[in-house]
Amino acid sequence: MAENEIKNNEAKEGEGNVLSGFVLYKDANMDWNRFFKYLKEDWDIEVADEVKDDAVVFKIDDMMVACSLLPSPVPNKEAEEAANTNVFWKGGPEAVAEHNAQVLLAVMNKFDPYDQAILFAKVACCLLKLDNAIGIYKAPTCYEKQFYINFANSIKDDQTPMPILIHAGMYLTKTGLCAYTSGMRVLGYEEMEIIDSQLQPDQVIGILYAIAEYVVTEEAVLKNGETIGFTDDQKLPITVSAGVSVQGTTIKIGL
Repeated sequence: MAENEIKNNEAKEGEGNVLSGFVLYKDANMDWNRFFKYLKEDWDIEVADEVKDDAVVFKIDDMMVACSLLPSPVPNKEAEEAANTNVFWKGGPEAVAEHNAQVLLAVMNKFDPYDQAILFAKVACCLLKLDNAIGIYKAPTCYEKQFYINFANSIKDDQTPMPILIHAGMYLTKTGLCAYTSGMRVLGYEEMEIIDSQLQPDQVIGILYAIAEYVVTEEAVLKNGETIGFTDDQKLPITVSAGVSVQGTTIKIGL
């Protein structure tokens, strides 16, 4: 697919971090038993630990998962503002504004950030299947309930659910459409950008997600001056330089 090198697996492994998000609910009526039932039925995850003070902590494959109910909305309209960044959720800020409770979900792992992200998606999916769930705030954006569940379920078919593993934002300039990723660094890679493209939004976002998936699944390093493409004839130029929409160095794909 690309003229690049495969990234050394050891370079991808981090020193340890916490992946967290906030599942948003209309009220604080938390059905823990149904949540545990979904975990078992959907992902064969069995929770033996008891809920104490509206919180539960359990271990899965050397990772710790913590879920804590907070009977209050995310302060300072932070979740509503984040929902504005999701181009796939029309009316997102209005829907998010209806939340009056949240479950803080944290997955702790010092080994593989991809496995950590997949476990996070599985647990979040089960929390979102509860009747009073609205969506999930995972900085820097919010995801609509069914959108997130649908992509999480694709894991069962050995697919990589990139639209919920990372966020892709878009904005217009006088000279074209720009797009960027947020979350690639969490997975151990540089963020990516497309600057001033003349293609349609769905094409731009689709190519960005496709290249991000390739990088993550193949552990690939995209290098300055190389090209990448989905056909023998397609050669999209790669530039590695200071970010335009994102701080730090980014990988820019020419479209």
